[in-house]
Amino acid sequence: MPLIYHKGIAYVPTNLMKKLKAITYFLLGSASLLSAVMTPAYLRSVDSGVLRTAGGKPELISEGFSLLRLEKSGPAHLLFQSARFNALDDVKELEEALGKYRSQDPKGFQQGDSDALMKRFLDSNPSNSRFVLGWMVASNFRKSVLNHLQQSNRPGVQTILKNRNLQSLNVFYPVASAGGQLFDSALLLIGLLYQEDHLSSEFGQQVELLAAQVNLGKDTRHLEAMCLDILSLSKRMNWGQLTTFIQKVESVETLRTLTHHAMRSEEMLPRVFSSLRFAESGGLLAEYLRKFPETAPGDIQLGIVHGQEALRHLLQRQEPVFVSSTRERLRSYGLFHTPSAQLCKLTLRMPMFALLIKYLLYLFGIFFILRFLHQLKPEPEDASEQMQVDGIGFLRQQILALVFLVFVIVLGEPFLAQDSKKVENTTTWRFPVMQSAVTDDVESIMETKITQITIIALVLFFLVQVCTYALCLVKLKEIKKQEAHSRLKLRLLDNEENLFDSGLYLGLGGTVLSLVMLALGIVKPGLMAAYSSTLFGIIFVSALKIFHVRPYRRKLIVENETERA
Repeated sequence: MPLIYHKGIAYVPTNLMKKLKAITYFLLGSASLLSAVMTPAYLRSVDSGVLRTAGGKPELISEGFSLLRLEKSGPAHLLFQSARFNALDDVKELEEALGKYRSQDPKGFQQGDSDALMKRFLDSNPSNSRFVLGWMVASNFRKSVLNHLQQSNRPGVQTILKNRNLQSLNVFYPVASAGGQLFDSALLLIGLLYQEDHLSSEFGQQVELLAAQVNLGKDTRHLEAMCLDILSLSKRMNWGQLTTFIQKVESVETLRTLTHHAMRSEEMLPRVFSSLRFAESGGLLAEYLRKFPETAPGDIQLGIVHGQEALRHLLQRQEPVFVSSTRERLRSYGLFHTPSAQLCKLTLRMPMFALLIKYLLYLFGIFFILRFLHQLKPEPEDASEQMQVDGIGFLRQQILALVFLVFVIVLGEPFLAQDSKKVENTTTWRFPVMQSAVTDDVESIMETKITQITIIALVLFFLVQVCTYALCLVKLKEIKKQEAHSRLKLRLLDNEENLFDSGLYLGLGGTVLSLVMLALGIVKPGLMAAYSSTLFGIIFVSALKIFHVRPYRRKLIVENETERA
């Protein structure tokens, strides 16, 4: 390294020192940004690496074997189907164990468990059907169930049996009519589940209350909707599967949501069943399915694959899963594997702390890169060098780093600008009218409801204006501190007029961008957010010019006239 010696003391040349600073800033900025990218913490999503860390090994196969040892072949078979759809290892062993159990006890396999009462019903009323509904539609089977329930001393069971006398129904035919076997099957099945304690206490109380209200002449639609859900499940489940499924249902709404999603496709029933088996409660699973109807199936599948704790963590967070291709690619390299694993553990234990660390790393990384770019600037000319003010450039870089951080948060956070659309599976009847065809599109565009996207857009536009306002104040401060006469400072103020008006330009740009995105349907921030962008620009530019630029310009004008005199 070439050194300059003066009076026996070695000095590093200025140009070389500037290059060393630039390299240092670049390395610090790159390391900070890379560390921020590797941190799997987000505001409104869960990283797939965090799920992998939380879940450990997959537990579908081991849980299937445990259920099979308890003679619950029905639930074990659904877990096997879920493992097969997910292509897990050792699924062949579980399939062979199920086949062996089926050959040894075909009736037990048909029933799905070892319930003695259901075994007695099937022995006295044999059926070739594999599912509960196939058994219940047979009149002899229903008579056996009815005789058993009529002997019950539970008031709730007797209340449910009184529903068989209902005549005014919306969906079903009355029990006494020719087509009443479906409604009768549903009521008897609900009563049997209630009698044999297969319903949770909360759900059982709701069922009893609903049945009592209907007997008093209240609307029957909610009762009929619950019967439809029970029939839908019994159409594709045996007794062991149905009772295992229904035990974790805490409410009528939870049953409706889980049934709706379980019946969507052939793969969804095993997926929802295995998720419910691993979940702490059916309510959390139902809420997740309602909040993210489009992405939830794939997300819960990923949670199932990673293990029980992964799925529970996902349902506790109630956020969609994000798979970062960049992070997964970096993780595949041996150099980044250990840091990635440690960052995933940190995010799993302290998600908000990890998020704070991530944003600080982004902030410092952007700041160091700005310092690096500043070092690359050529040396100013003599006249320009005299106009430089110490510390102003450093302050400007800090504000720009904050501006870039805002955009990194908004653009880099997955699902941040996406509203969660809850699916309410309530039974409703809508009759189309001519006016609705005309007004539906207008109402969707003129939506006045404040959504999460609108709030995010408002915050973004406000922060952009605040940062622009701060940059303008820094520029005004720079002009104030320059060693120049009043006339030159006035000309410098005039030269920065476009900068002082930049808040208006940004506000109009935000409004136009919002309206374009609203028209194209890319993101719908709402008209409130679109117009607020211009409003924020007007407010901040007016405040800047009235309270800062105008008083200082007046002061310079007075000083200039005084100097002339």
